[in-house]
Amino acid sequence: MFTEIQIEKIIEAWGHDTYAKILREIEIYSEKWKLSDLRFHDSYSMNAIFFCDSEIYGECVLKISGDFQNKEFVWEYNILREYNGWRYVKVYASDIDIETGKKVMLIERIRPGTQLSKEPSLDKRLAVFSELFNGLHIVPENAAIYKRYADGLDDNVQSLSNRNDHKDLYRHILKAKDIFTSVTAVYNREMLLHGDLQYHNILRRDNGAYAIIDPQGRIGDPVLDVSRYILIEYYNSSVDERTDKMNYIITYLEKSLSIPNEIIRQCFYIEMVSFECWWASIGDYTIDNVIFAERFIS
Repeated sequence: MFTEIQIEKIIEAWGHDTYAKILREIEIYSEKWKLSDLRFHDSYSMNAIFFCDSEIYGECVLKISGDFQNKEFVWEYNILREYNGWRYVKVYASDIDIETGKKVMLIERIRPGTQLSKEPSLDKRLAVFSELFNGLHIVPENAAIYKRYADGLDDNVQSLSNRNDHKDLYRHILKAKDIFTSVTAVYNREMLLHGDLQYHNILRRDNGAYAIIDPQGRIGDPVLDVSRYILIEYYNSSVDERTDKMNYIITYLEKSLSIPNEIIRQCFYIEMVSFECWWASIGDYTIDNVIFAERFIS
């Protein structure tokens, strides 16, 4: 199931205890859900992911979380459960109990599963994103179980408030918070957001349709779900093409999503500042990216 190199990487990323836990849970759920031919997805960020076959459900993805991300795993499960296979991947089975540490899901596997990022045409990528986005967002069954988009901004303000080495970024997060307050005075619906709705998380099915994976589960107005897509297009563009490309994308989405150009630009700035705050929390950040996004609201 694992190569020696994979075992070393798992232990380095998650520790011996989590590795032992993963092995136990593979045994438990392989029997419970009749799983076979488990193939480890070589990724070590948040969850242990396996492609597998089930006598009950067919081709699946087994997703096992360690104890280090209780909330995130449960948010993802709940949003997939609420959508129940509509535009998102479907959850076939689960065993989630925060108190006991059980956080396991068996999810539909998308075939061929080609990421939208592999589509060479920018217009095609934007068309697919727009089709999925329009009409996507729903009112949550219980908003209190999710994190609010605004809470993430507040967390960033708090984390930077006492740091003397990030004063430039702190100025921007305060500005982003003010802009967020202005935007949400008008765009104030409380709906389920994906939180990371970008082309790596959109997979193509055999029939040509696309499905969404890996929701973070946030609460806010749908306009706040647009900017992460733009952000990832930005980060995967050359410096020379960024200005023209971002202007083109924003103009396209203004028409396809019926969201004012100004609002998309403001949300792009908010998202960029938040994203660079995340980078700052784990090491370093690039203030030039924030300055670039700020120019779009000038």
